[in-house]
Amino acid sequence: MTEGPPPRDPWEPPREPLGGPDAPGGQAPPPPPAPPPPPAADPQWGRQPGGYPPPQRGDQRQPAGSGMSENVASGLSYVLTWLTGLIFVLIDKRPEVRFHAMQSIAYGVIWSLIAIVRPYMPGPIGALFGLVLFAFFIGWIVLMIQGFQGRHFKLPVIGDFAEQQAGRPSL
Repeated sequence: MTEGPPPRDPWEPPREPLGGPDAPGGQAPPPPPAPPPPPAADPQWGRQPGGYPPPQRGDQRQPAGSGMSENVASGLSYVLTWLTGLIFVLIDKRPEVRFHAMQSIAYGVIWSLIAIVRPYMPGPIGALFGLVLFAFFIGWIVLMIQGFQGRHFKLPVIGDFAEQQAGRPSL
């Protein structure tokens, strides 16, 4: 009778590596898959699709940020509309975050003005302003979702204004 290795305590970690060329199968585990190639630049504008291009690896100048990821900062800038937008414009210098913060400020100011004027509108006009306020509420939710997903979601007129104020010329 041949003697094998002594029995091992089940709570004790294994003494030999579980993979590699010395493993019972004799083959090393496969290498991890290569990362997918980056999306191709838009030939018309020469930029990455979906907003501002990401910083290059060799770029040592990292714009001052708020210490959180870009999509979280962009989404949070919409939470209290113009108030959080103002905070992020002041503390975060990344162009995409500044764009969302400026768009949030403009959107919030217009929404607040409509809410202030609405009680003074008579009958059907007041009801119409109520529907406009509800549409602004739905738009606010959409803007927050787009910001948290890291998308460059630009409103028709407000977005052009926000891009100009954020330091990026409108295309």
